[in-house]
Amino acid sequence: MYDNSPHDGSAGVLLGFIEGQEARLAGRMSPAARKAAVLANFKQTIGNAAGSPKAYVEKNWASEEWTRGCYGGFLPPGALTGFGPALRKPHGRIHWAGTEHAEIWNGYMDGALRSGEDAAKAALKKL
Repeated sequence: MYDNSPHDGSAGVLLGFIEGQEARLAGRMSPAARKAAVLANFKQTIGNAAGSPKAYVEKNWASEEWTRGCYGGFLPPGALTGFGPALRKPHGRIHWAGTEHAEIWNGYMDGALRSGEDAAKAALKKL
């Protein structure tokens, strides 16, 4: 769970993820049961007001064509330390980009954008 409220404090916004086995179990629940479980967790964690939001939105990242999962990819132990530099090394004219390639905010949309900008700059430099 994250506090995703605007900087000006005009609204309180909570953002949460359900991952792994819990996500598979939650995916089998009805939308109403899943919402009730999420709000019960928010309420238990930060207080009663979190159990009665003005709005509630959920997203099933596993059903997204281009992500097929949550906000970050999974690399097994040793993958980044053993092969990390190879993730960014161009192959001929192909330059790699994506959230897992980001040096800053790896695993997040911000990292994906930064990685894309870096790859575009590197490709343009070679032209």
